[in-house]
Amino acid sequence: MSIDFKFPQITMELYETDIEPLQKFMANAKIEEFTEEYLILYNFAIDCKYSKCMQPELIRYLLPFYLKTMEQAVLYENKVAVDIYYEFNNAVFFNQKNFQYAVGEKYYQYIMEYYINQTIKKMEMQSVDLLDWVSLFNTTVAFCKNNIRRLFSEIFKGTLKVKYSFFQYLSVLLFKESDNLLAVNESREFWTSDIWDFDDGYFSRTFFWCDDIVEFFDKEINRERVEALFKEVKPFLYNILEPEVVDLFREEMNQSFVKGVFCARKAEYLKKIKCKEKKYTYWDTTF
Repeated sequence: MSIDFKFPQITMELYETDIEPLQKFMANAKIEEFTEEYLILYNFAIDCKYSKCMQPELIRYLLPFYLKTMEQAVLYENKVAVDIYYEFNNAVFFNQKNFQYAVGEKYYQYIMEYYINQTIKKMEMQSVDLLDWVSLFNTTVAFCKNNIRRLFSEIFKGTLKVKYSFFQYLSVLLFKESDNLLAVNESREFWTSDIWDFDDGYFSRTFFWCDDIVEFFDKEINRERVEALFKEVKPFLYNILEPEVVDLFREEMNQSFVKGVFCARKAEYLKKIKCKEKKYTYWDTTF
């Protein structure tokens, strides 16, 4: 995404953002170099979260800087970037109608595509945390009901690593925490409850999925889909697990379907991810 050489005059009503530092940032900041000067975008994101009248040329000018910030937060875990990224997400989610109108449909779809691409990149990264990418996935899905369709398309035609990452995620719906044979590096209790995380802040969950998203997920993620994905990632599993463990996993997966564990956990997952209450969410049965 390119920006104009001349930055816009600020006419938007701002309460959290000091105009002079914002002007200085626009005059001097470089997209190629993330610095602490980007912090002015944190305050501007708060203004955008509550604004009923965003300045289109201003928000469009700053978009590339926000997307650069997202990259630094998601892929490199820069702490300054994470703070800004969370507030930008809040502006997009809670003021979606006004935000979408300000940036325009073309730019909004570009942003959605960027989030989808970053999600896939995160899924391809090597990580010790089984659910390390899930908060980004949940956030991307929450922004737009069509995003889950686009993400599923990219996942199911993606690399073996992407498919395996998604299968790990689905394993949380198959098994209780203590029964999950894929959780070889998890030492923290209740880590499976991270499946409800969003990139919306540090202390409480404020994002949620709408009914259309939940309905689509419920329809698409079924026994046939899980078993087909297992067949695809089986060669990957043999590279990281002993053959007898893979066979045991297959047996346990069948039992999850037969005994109704998968259906029950999927139903609980979807019920809680569409809940609008601001609280941290746990599984009813973890161990």
